Amino acid sequence: MKKVLFATTALIATAGMAAAEISFGGYGRFGMVYDDSQATETALDHRFRLTVTGVTESDNGVKFEGRIRWEANDGGFGTNSANAAAMGGAGFAVTSGGFRVDVGNASDVFDSGDIMSWGGTGVGYTGFLDQAANFSGFDKGGFGAGAKASQTVKLRYTASGFTGSASYNLVSAGVSYWQIGAAYSFGDHKVGAMYGDRDQGASNAQWAVGAGGSFGDISYSAIVADSDTQNGTAYAVSGSYSVSSATSLQAFIASGGVAANDTSYGIGAKHSLGGGVTLGAGIGNSAGGATMADAGVVFNF
Repeated sequence: MKKVLFATTALIATAGMAAAEISFGGYGRFGMVYDDSQATETALDHRFRLTVTGVTESDNGVKFEGRIRWEANDGGFGTNSANAAAMGGAGFAVTSGGFRVDVGNASDVFDSGDIMSWGGTGVGYTGFLDQAANFSGFDKGGFGAGAKASQTVKLRYTASGFTGSASYNLVSAGVSYWQIGAAYSFGDHKVGAMYGDRDQGASNAQWAVGAGGSFGDISYSAIVADSDTQNGTAYAVSGSYSVSSATSLQAFIASGGVAANDTSYGIGAKHSLGGGVTLGAGIGNSAGGATMADAGVVFNF
């Protein structure tokens, strides 16, 4: 699911020093979700997410960044409860020219979107299904309220349409993995490839290749990926069509992966009310064969 966080900004500056910026941003959502594989098939869905980011720049132009996230969700199907907010671990970044280093609670190569979009276009106001629906068993972790113990170091370099990235993740005692990737952008299109394996723990070699971009009002994403834990290669395509400046349609289809997987597919629609407020709904079929749907509103702040 796409996570775009912009908000109110406070500027703190003193004479002879570079300006420091503190920003607060996030989103809220609420609506209804449906899953016919659950004992109670419908549930109230809601989420509140707040990210605090601090940025400053040294006199020689090197940018330093730190951020932390709080998130509160509903309790899920059959619970009729609301969970308390949880706080994730801190993430840090240093950027100079085309180089960026992320440390701590940070996304690895497969999760970050630096090389390719893993989920592509999701359906529904929650993005409850997307093009990664049939991909399972991949080492993949990102910045979030639930990521506290995992420590990541990621390097990224961008220049003239090229992006190269490498990450090393310490999951827990005795479990760690590494990943590399490269992508090239040309015009409105991008192609990329990623590979990774375990450095400690049971081997889990994994790879993915993909492409994405747009043709006017139509955006697209395609990905093919495999891991040691899958019986076969998974593949998927997704896309979105802008009906107007405010309304868009989304769709995806995914197949392969674990032998027992069904083909996953879904369609959805979104309509912007302006001011960062969007109505959305979708329906689809999961890899486990469940029919799923949702409808609700998202507001960014």
